[in-house]
Amino acid sequence: MVLSIRRHALSRLLKLALAAVMLQLTLAPAAHALPPEKYLALKHKYRCDAQVSYSTIQSSPQSYAGAVIEWTGIVEGTVVRDGRVSFLLTMADHESVCLICPPTDADLVADADRQRLRVLVHVGAASAGNAAPLEVLAVANDALVSLKEKEMAAQSTAQGRAATNRAGRRPEPGLSARGGYVRQVQAPWGLSPLAARSLTPEAQAIYPAYKQFIYQCNRRLSPEELDAITVSVLYFSQRYKVDPRLVVAMIIAESDFNPRSTSRKGAMGLGQLMPEEVRALHLTNPYDPIQNVKGAVDLLRGKLDLFRRQPLPEGQYTWDQIMLALAAYNAGAGAVRRYGGVPPYRETQAYVRRIIRLYRQLCGMQ
Repeated sequence: MVLSIRRHALSRLLKLALAAVMLQLTLAPAAHALPPEKYLALKHKYRCDAQVSYSTIQSSPQSYAGAVIEWTGIVEGTVVRDGRVSFLLTMADHESVCLICPPTDADLVADADRQRLRVLVHVGAASAGNAAPLEVLAVANDALVSLKEKEMAAQSTAQGRAATNRAGRRPEPGLSARGGYVRQVQAPWGLSPLAARSLTPEAQAIYPAYKQFIYQCNRRLSPEELDAITVSVLYFSQRYKVDPRLVVAMIIAESDFNPRSTSRKGAMGLGQLMPEEVRALHLTNPYDPIQNVKGAVDLLRGKLDLFRRQPLPEGQYTWDQIMLALAAYNAGAGAVRRYGGVPPYRETQAYVRRIIRLYRQLCGMQ
């Protein structure tokens, strides 16, 4: 079942936006980080050139005086002096430049060692024989900005298709003229004996909403499987202090809630656990929903801890931390470290993008 068809179920799940609060799990925003959409607005406003290198500017500083350039690179080190944060940015062409970040971005940059950032830089007028002065206007996380760019491109494409449909094309099968799913099954869910026995009162309160959503994702699940999966998602999310909405989004990307799913590489079950992970987690049956969800949430929590950059309370995570953890779940922590962020693998980038998009929807964000 494609994600666009599932979206109608989201309108019935606004109560999920309260789930993390009820389970005392929250998403912590990156400290003073400029939102990706505002960064992109500034980039558009200044008509930034992302193709000009540092050496090109310094070879002809007067030609670029007054221009605003965008650079993307990895932070190789930071220095804090007199309240100002300087950082060394190394770009893909291996050129490095030392920059001073604006005070509003100091916390982000100071905590960004070995992370990939985007920087908008204003080129000042150079005096005779001197290098062009550089002023940093804005700093943002590259992975977040890249995701936002792709999301905006997808929205633009979807709007173009919608305009074409309005001009006379027939809507896709299964979709209404307004883009919503034509039919939705109404299924009232009571509290099962397993949920009553295993879940806390807070988790029991949101059990019906989660069960309804999982049912919408895979209506082929037996009643026993549906119940076991719903209880496991809530139970282990609370146990490992991971937002259950993030777990739901990840399982959709991994298996579409098919507990019998097996990939070409041998990944198994709901969370697509690899054989070596099954052994490390001491699971006896990776296709058992309860065992598999436990293992998947355990692994995800480990990846989240691995990329913790700020001393946040338990159960709080930054967007950057979540994206790196998801990338590590898909491609391995070594690849994330090697590339200093989400690896440039098409599969991994699509995987992270899909989960983040659905997670934001489940959180009531647009």
